[in-house]
Amino acid sequence: MVLVRTVRKKLGELLIERKIITLEQLNIALEEQKKKGGYLSQHLICLGFATELDIAMCLSNQYNFAYLPLKNYEIPSDVLNLIPLKWIKIYTLLPVDKVGDVLTVAMADPLNEGVIQMLEQITNCDIQVFISTYTEINEAINRYLGEKLKELKEAYLDPKDLVKLKTTSEFIQTKGYSGPERREYIRVPTNLDISFYYHGKTFFVRAKDISYGGISFYSLIFLPIDTSLALKIYLKQTPIDTVINILRVATLKISETDQLPSNFTYEIAGCFEFMAGEDREKLVEFLKENIK
Repeated sequence: MVLVRTVRKKLGELLIERKIITLEQLNIALEEQKKKGGYLSQHLICLGFATELDIAMCLSNQYNFAYLPLKNYEIPSDVLNLIPLKWIKIYTLLPVDKVGDVLTVAMADPLNEGVIQMLEQITNCDIQVFISTYTEINEAINRYLGEKLKELKEAYLDPKDLVKLKTTSEFIQTKGYSGPERREYIRVPTNLDISFYYHGKTFFVRAKDISYGGISFYSLIFLPIDTSLALKIYLKQTPIDTVINILRVATLKISETDQLPSNFTYEIAGCFEFMAGEDREKLVEFLKENIK
């Protein structure tokens, strides 16, 4: 299904018209976006100038997406089962109703057309998008699917395998750091391919290293700290899907880019925030094969 959007006014203009923010606040947020990247809405919320609901209502007006207050909506159990739980959690969305071949889905990021196309393939339905906030969708996911999520997160690992993945050194000494070992899990150097969708585009990047707890990779774009990012990591020929929370962003030195494509500018590091059990098991097998 092709989404037709009529862009009437920019988000900042709408928020000023509604007297939610001032021009001065908008300029501050735009300056933060210029320095750190990401969405304008992220910076407006982080700076306390606007709320999630303010943003949702303005996106609804800007792109003709209807806003759906999930607290007031009862979702049938058969509808909840139309989209695999892994994708519901990774992309913060929720199926809410189905009429004929049209499936209504509430999304916090309704501009992610790649995800909408994936949902159409999975469900064999046309997708009608409603907008809601991240908080509302996550609350609804936990309310309806909390118990199933606990089962999904479980990785049925032999305790001996987990011990093999942990660091054993209590003290390390490297060029950049000397002191107590702060890494719980052994990091495996690797050049795995990674893809992610951000700011309306799909990016392909390269891993630096990976562990049971997280991953670091070389990126051509800046990603703000504390951002939740959905990654597809290509282990051998089998990709796994995960959500990471970005903990560190560093600009690469010229000497570090010698063996990398010239457009890689940043090193991004994050911990795994969510990964389905089946994908976790694939990661463990990869780590066991590559830890020396």
